[in-house]
Amino acid sequence: MKKNWLLEYHFVRGDYAFCKKIIQDLSTKSNNRQDEYSIYVQARIYYAEGKILESSQLFQLCYAKNPNNPGTLQEIAKYFQLRIVQGRYKKAVEALTLAKLLITQPDFMILHDLALCNINLREYALAEESCREAIKICKSKAIYKLLAACLIRQSKTGEVIEVFRLSLRLFPKSSQLYTTFGKLCVDMNFDEDAMKTLSAAIKLDDNNTVALNEIAVLHQRRNEIEDAVNRYIELVCRGMESASIYNNLGLCYFYKDKFVMALTCLLRARDIDSTSSETLFNLGLVFAALHQYCSAFIHWRAAAVYATTSSFVDQELVALISACLPFVNEETDD
Repeated sequence: MKKNWLLEYHFVRGDYAFCKKIIQDLSTKSNNRQDEYSIYVQARIYYAEGKILESSQLFQLCYAKNPNNPGTLQEIAKYFQLRIVQGRYKKAVEALTLAKLLITQPDFMILHDLALCNINLREYALAEESCREAIKICKSKAIYKLLAACLIRQSKTGEVIEVFRLSLRLFPKSSQLYTTFGKLCVDMNFDEDAMKTLSAAIKLDDNNTVALNEIAVLHQRRNEIEDAVNRYIELVCRGMESASIYNNLGLCYFYKDKFVMALTCLLRARDIDSTSSETLFNLGLVFAALHQYCSAFIHWRAAAVYATTSSFVDQELVALISACLPFVNEETDD
């Protein structure tokens, strides 16, 4: 018992070398027969060191020794969550559900992880249920954001807004929460609410570039081009090197008939992401406005190759490419 307390104490302090020495001493004294707790701590050390496979193997050994330990089941579930390529979320849910049944008092982390796994499995109703149970235990920003994500996926718009408003009353100084709520308002076309919320996010944290970008997009959507340009330039001055920002800035300049500046920004966006169909499409527009139809044709063709959007965009591209062809032929003949 004394050794267990000592192990836990040094593990929490991050003194893994000393923990390993204690475990080795215990193993030597018991003729290489480690007890469950020593194996459990060794597994946690491996996990902290990034040795995920070795950690999982030891947790499985702990589970074999004592299948009624909810802590071990939680750790096994973490491993399954990490192995997302193999689609192990179902296994993680099974382990967490069993852990939930074994405990006598509700556990916040079990409920949080259950919600996260179910969101990834697109079981949004189950995820919502876990979130609401978790909130009864601990009203954290993380669980409110998870609950909002569940409700968004279920198109429960009114409930999403209520969740954000409640969470903002609980965490009035959270710039991140204001930003997330502001982005939601932008998506739902609640422009005035979005502007107020995103402005509040920036007021709380003037380095919140996500909120600043959302405000720029909002200005652009409302055809407030000068305000949008100023916001985008501010982002660029702060070192934001995003294809989306340069693309939007280029489009703003295009609306202002500043074709050279538009071309400069869009070419920069293309350098950052050469497969963006939106950037390639906009480059085609600028080249066409400059009567460089061959370049427009090339970029619209490339946009059609990389397009992943609706058939309407595909039809629009086909129409523009077709309209360019006579001019391309004239340039070629010359």
